[in-house]
Amino acid sequence: MDTLMDVRPSDADHDHGVRSPEGTAPGLGRLGARAQIEVLDRDGQIRQSLTVAQWPLRIGRALDNDLVLNDPHVAAHHLHIASTDAGMQLHVDETRNGVQLGARQRLQQGESALLPAQGEPIELMAGRTRLRLRLPEHALAPEVVIAPLVSLRRRATPLLLAAFLLIGGLLFNNYLNTDPDGLTRVIGNTLLSAFVGGAVWCGFWATLSKIFTRQTYFLWHLRVFLVAGIALMLIDIVPALFAFAFSWPWLTDFAFVGEIAVAAAALYFHLLAVEPARHRLLKWVAAVCAVVGIGLTLWFNVQRNDMYGDELYMSHLFPPALRLARPISTDAFITGLGPLKAMLDKKAKEPGRDDGSAHDDDDNGN
Repeated sequence: MDTLMDVRPSDADHDHGVRSPEGTAPGLGRLGARAQIEVLDRDGQIRQSLTVAQWPLRIGRALDNDLVLNDPHVAAHHLHIASTDAGMQLHVDETRNGVQLGARQRLQQGESALLPAQGEPIELMAGRTRLRLRLPEHALAPEVVIAPLVSLRRRATPLLLAAFLLIGGLLFNNYLNTDPDGLTRVIGNTLLSAFVGGAVWCGFWATLSKIFTRQTYFLWHLRVFLVAGIALMLIDIVPALFAFAFSWPWLTDFAFVGEIAVAAAALYFHLLAVEPARHRLLKWVAAVCAVVGIGLTLWFNVQRNDMYGDELYMSHLFPPALRLARPISTDAFITGLGPLKAMLDKKAKEPGRDDGSAHDDDDNGN
């Protein structure tokens, strides 16, 4: 919903010391400026701002306010901010929607709250209009360097290293798992899939960022893609290595937990470039996706294998020199197979699904 901001006529400006904005208002260094109130869009960018020279500052939809908001969810006299002996105080006036102060505190009609004079600027939500109050004591964000002025080599070097590491890992894995006769074809398919898949994936997210924030952030999405790919590759190798070295097969059984966690983190950082002002909501989205993904995987494993783990046996064998677990004797190994034999005998006596279906078919045929 678009929110417009108006200011009182010139005679009211003289009474309350409010200067009409011209685009973006000057900084707080102007003579007599005591604060600046800014109207933010959905991406956290400043749409309009107003310099305040005297208190109180009244905000609402009525024309007798200092800051007039064209928002149907804002009351005629929604709130006012005044300077008291205890400090800057926000008071909620006659409104049913209240005022959101920061990320966690919500004030209802008639309630007041002292505003911190130090730290970051204060964000408010009146109706569906985002406001930000800047006081002279608040910290000023550092200057952002224009992207073309940043060294291209400095920006590209980490991305190139990450790309070479990911592609090198994929090629080495194909080298280990492929016969020499088909190695060239597999390497070609891997390179083509990596480049095309990465371009399509990052292009998709860059398009979403362009639609919602008017910036593509392609390098950001490419960085997320590369880091997530390297993390997934490490999750495929490191748990298997430790499982082999220490005889911990459960590490590979539940390696999917780490894979889902990495995918959820990548989703969070991709969405962060689409909705940069909703960090908390995006964290909840990523957490819910991770919990749902892990739960569904556990359920499918139980349905398929009658166990929560993902592997029936350890499928990775490394050089024997990496084996750190104490070897067991043949007699101990045979003794340990006793419970397994009992379980297999019990399974063999149970009617299988195929046998049951075949028996039903015979009955239907008779």
